[in-house]
Formats: sequence, C-alpha cells, structure tokens
Amino acid sequence: MNTTIASLATPEGVGGLAVIRISGPDAYFVAQNLCGKEKIKPRYALYTPLCSPVGLEIDSGVLTFFQAPHSYTGEDVVELSCHGGVVVSTELLEACYSFGCVSAQPGEFTRRAFLNGKMDLCQAEAVADVIMSESSAGKEASYKILSGKFSTLILKLKQSLFVLVSTLEGELDFTEDEITPTPTKEKRALVLNVLSQTKDVLSTYSTGKMLQHGALIALVGKPNVGKSSLLNAILSEERTIVSETPGTTRDAVEVPFLINNFPVRLVDTAGIRRSDDAVEDLGMGFTRQYIENADLVLKVIDLSLPRDAVEKEIKSFNCSKPVIYVLNKSDLLNNGSKKAWGSNGPGVVTTSALRGDGVDDLKETIYNKLVSHSSLSGGLVLTTSRHKLSLDSVASSLERALFIIDSNDSPEILSVELRDAVSHLDEILGLTSVDDILDNIFSKFCIGK
Repeated sequence: MNTTIASLATPEGVGGLAVIRISGPDAYFVAQNLCGKEKIKPRYALYTPLCSPVGLEIDSGVLTFFQAPHSYTGEDVVELSCHGGVVVSTELLEACYSFGCVSAQPGEFTRRAFLNGKMDLCQAEAVADVIMSESSAGKEASYKILSGKFSTLILKLKQSLFVLVSTLEGELDFTEDEITPTPTKEKRALVLNVLSQTKDVLSTYSTGKMLQHGALIALVGKPNVGKSSLLNAILSEERTIVSETPGTTRDAVEVPFLINNFPVRLVDTAGIRRSDDAVEDLGMGFTRQYIENADLVLKVIDLSLPRDAVEKEIKSFNCSKPVIYVLNKSDLLNNGSKKAWGSNGPGVVTTSALRGDGVDDLKETIYNKLVSHSSLSGGLVLTTSRHKLSLDSVASSLERALFIIDSNDSPEILSVELRDAVSHLDEILGLTSVDDILDNIFSKFCIGK
C-alpha cells in the first residue's frame, strides 16, 4: 500500500456535485499541489481553487484533509467536492494522476481500511451490501453488520471457546491429584450455549438471503386461471399481457417488487397443461425450473370451477416449497357460493384479480409466509453465504465436541475440535483470510469505495 490512489466516489455523469477521494502516503502532497497551499488544517472544509499541474484553475471546490490514522482507510485521505459533470471531475482526476496518484481498483479504499485495522472483514463486506441495498429492510440488516454488532457476537463466541480451550490445555500439564479438572457438566453447558447461539444466527440466513437478492415468488397454475391478471393486480399496473386465449404467457416474466418493504421477485409463468406446441412446452419447462428455485409458490386456481374440482387441485399439487393457494376469480361467484366457501383456512387466499378483491390480504399472507419476525425485530440477520459456510463449520465442530464430551474422550481431542471452531470464527472476521478470498470480496465493490 505504498501507492496513493484516487477515484471518483460519486456516480459518473451529470449532477450537482462530484466527490473525488484520494488515499495514501502522498495524499497531503497532492492536496498541496491542487490548492497551492503549504499548510492544510486536518478535518477542516477548505473552500479553494483547484488547479492543474501547470497552474490553470480547473474549478473551485471544498478540499478536506483527514490525517492518518483518523480517516476511512487509516491513511492520509483527501476528499474533493467539486461541481458535477464529466469534464470537471475528469480534469481533476488527471491532475491527481499527474501529481503521482494511480487509479483505485474496485473496493480498494475499503480494502485498505480492512488491512489497516479500521474494520474487520465482515464489516468491510457490509459496506458494499449497504450501498447495494434495494430495500430499507435489506439496508437495516447490512448496517447492523457494518456497525459491528455481528462482529461483537462472533468475538463473544470466540472468547467463550478460547477460555475453555485455554483451561483444557492448562489442565493437561497437571495430574488430577494436583488440580480439579473442569466438570463435564460445565464443559457441556458452555459448548452447548455457543452452539445454540450459532444455530440461532444460522436460522436467519434464509431471510437474509432473500433480503439481499429478493425472494423468488412463482405464480403457477393452469392456463387462464388469471396468473397474469393477478400479477398486474399485485403490482397495481399492467406489466403482463392478459388474454382469454390459453397459452398466452409462453416465457416467464420476472418483476422486482416490494411487499411491506421486503424485496421480492414475482414471476408470471407459463400455464401448465398438455400441449403439442414446442414453444409453449419450452415455457412450461421454465415454469418447473422456477418452481424448483422458488422461495414461495403461489398456486393460482380458478375458483369458478366446481368445489370438488378446486379441492382436488389443492390436494393434488405436490410441491416441496412453501405454497399459498390463491383461489382467483371470486367475482364470478354468486353470494351463495361465496358464503359456502367461508373461511379458507391458513395458506389459502381468495382473490379477484379483476376487481382487486383480496389482493391486500394476499400481500400480507406472502409477507408473513416469507419473513421470520424474530429475524427482523431488532436481531441480527445473516446475509452472506461466506458467513453461513463458516458458521456451518463452527456448528459441525461444536457438535463433534459435544460427542467427545459425552463419550468422555480425551481432552486433547476436545481441544482440537474447539480450536477448529475458533479458527472458523476467525475466518468471518478476516483474521485468517488469504489474498484470493480478499480479491473476490473487494472485486464486487464499486470504484471509489
């Protein structure tokens, strides 16, 4: 990290302001050359002309110097706030490069912050997640990790295990006549407590993954049951073609949407039926793939069919994924038929896509089906697959440790499993990460962060 990097920290293009970030050992020298001043007060917003290497004034803007280690990266950092647009920012960056800067790589500022101890690895990952959030709920989950709450939990679990490992290995140097070994009950309780907390965090991953990528919801059913109309009703806009002709929807239509601020991806799929049409048959193949990958399936059924036919279709639908049965076209029922259906029971919602009846109830049912309220009621939500894999390994090591304790096996073997669990906790914080892992993580960042 001997180089000094510079990059645009705001989106390219026309805008009111642009921010250029500079970090590295020569950042102060670059700032002096840009503004023509010998001394620049740290953490002070200086309004000044910003000049090229030949002394031509490029723009007037605000220059702020953050002296190491009190900066985002832990190095000397300079931030330039200038007028927006392509020309001004380009000319200022070219001036920075002339004064010795090199162009920053994606995520390089945050990578330097991690390597300089300003944040741990899971916090560094959360920086990108906060920036890329598509919902307030997703941002909130990522920000809790960025703020250090997840790191605090990991350190707490690590400390509990480390104390036990230290005790066990200390006892190996003495005989039972010289010291009193840690009781089996005490060892078991400690390991079980860490394992329970680990599994509690792991249980939030399904919710966290959906917050990051959007829950995939597949609308499936026979042709002409109103899947496209229902999708339009949920979105409150016409996004898919509606026709009485069976087989109109031949290719899946995926639409991002927020339900109670929870990100979802609604997919209108081709109707499932026997067909000699090769294109329609291909569309039904996509439908089956979407069902297989879905987080939730909306099985749409024509409620105007005879009651026994509707009940048979509900009972005959085999799906391993969570399902909500949507009984559509309630507008075609007379009042007597509506009363006959009465309460549909859990997991069944009656709607009229044409009139919009029951659509709000359907949205609420979707939200409740997808979201674990314990995950979103102030607790941590696991959002990253890397963290999940490490915690899975922690849980496996601890389960083996419990077996060793119950089997009254040697303390040496128990210590090995506990150290393995500690090592996987260190992976999450980046204490044992290798360069290729770091390259993969920071390559996903935007330039300037």
